[in-house]
Amino acid sequence: MSARKNMIFYVLLAASLLPAYCACAQEGAEDSHGPRPGLSLGGRAAYYRTKGADSGDLSEGVQARYHLTRRWALEGSVDLRQDRFAGTKVDVIPMQFSVMIYLMPHGYRFAPYILAGGGWYYTHVYTPVDSSEFRFGPHAGGGVEFFLNEAWSFGGSYRYLWTEDINSRDSAHPLGRNFSDKGFMLTAAVNYSFQTH
Repeated sequence: MSARKNMIFYVLLAASLLPAYCACAQEGAEDSHGPRPGLSLGGRAAYYRTKGADSGDLSEGVQARYHLTRRWALEGSVDLRQDRFAGTKVDVIPMQFSVMIYLMPHGYRFAPYILAGGGWYYTHVYTPVDSSEFRFGPHAGGGVEFFLNEAWSFGGSYRYLWTEDINSRDSAHPLGRNFSDKGFMLTAAVNYSFQTH
């Protein structure tokens, strides 16, 4: 990762945490009630590391969570990442859908959860003959969310991805070759809940 990309990542992360920090300073701890039914939206940073890639990659994205109850939630997310496989540049837009189960009783600021789901990965491979495709893959993992108050929370997650391989075809490999896209992702996110009562 370049120093410029690292700097942009940390500036965006700090900028996204500032409103949550200000809200936390204004509200007391008694206003935090953990997860509750309703919609929350947030921005996130993600780090992807797949088996076949030359290196890991930082990316940015958004997530929406709909809390059915205080314990069960559905999450949809979209990220944008770029990888290199043996020098071949690949853009991937993961669209993931997850079921989340919060493990702590109601009322705790600190709320660990487990998750599982699947995703569709729009993939564009840059070779002498560019190609695009949708690939599918399940994922599973866990994370934690910390509730600053009734509106703001932040947290992180780990998930392992069993994504279909990426196929690349060029003049050196006219029959094509496959790159493994299985691996893991780490996320850090800030969420705003629209259900505050």
